[in-house]
Amino acid sequence: MNMIKTNFIPENLRKDRGDIFQDGFAQVPQEVSAGIIIAGIGVLFLIHVLLGLVAVFKVAHHQVLLVHWNSLATDKKALDTVTQETQALQKKMFSLKPITAARGIMWGELLNEISDSLPKGVWLRELHYDKDQLTIKGSAVSKMNDEVILAGNFVSALKEQPVMKEQFTGLQVESISRRENAALSIVDFLLKAKQKVGP
Repeated sequence: MNMIKTNFIPENLRKDRGDIFQDGFAQVPQEVSAGIIIAGIGVLFLIHVLLGLVAVFKVAHHQVLLVHWNSLATDKKALDTVTQETQALQKKMFSLKPITAARGIMWGELLNEISDSLPKGVWLRELHYDKDQLTIKGSAVSKMNDEVILAGNFVSALKEQPVMKEQFTGLQVESISRRENAALSIVDFLLKAKQKVGP
């Protein structure tokens, strides 16, 4: 069945459709051109919005990473502090090895005895053990000018302690000297004791 095309518009009023590929956009109706332009603007606007959203996401992600980094910095500072304290403790333990390596000495009990024997006004400045010999350095001070007596009382009390009597041959006063301070007189003393060998 053949269809008959009929155009009732006079030839002088008819619009030439033209060919867009041959004539370009000059022959495209204004409505189509406007639609293309609006669609292009819409696409550009959509791209702009998407880029804006990406930028906002990047900024937010950066802020999250920054907060996380700050929290890690706090944790790292705490870890560094713990590490420093651990290293200091290890150094102290290493310095105690010569003492703890001495066999047969009950150091806990001995240190308690030394502490219990200290009279008021007497303090220790050094406790050293090397080659079976215990060295004690201390000082005494008193408003009554009886610092030497206080030091002697400490030596006498320590000599009578069970662990000291059991594990050392004796406690000898190696030296005792007085040093004058601006307000008080101070006596420094040095004691030595030899560890017993064998049963």
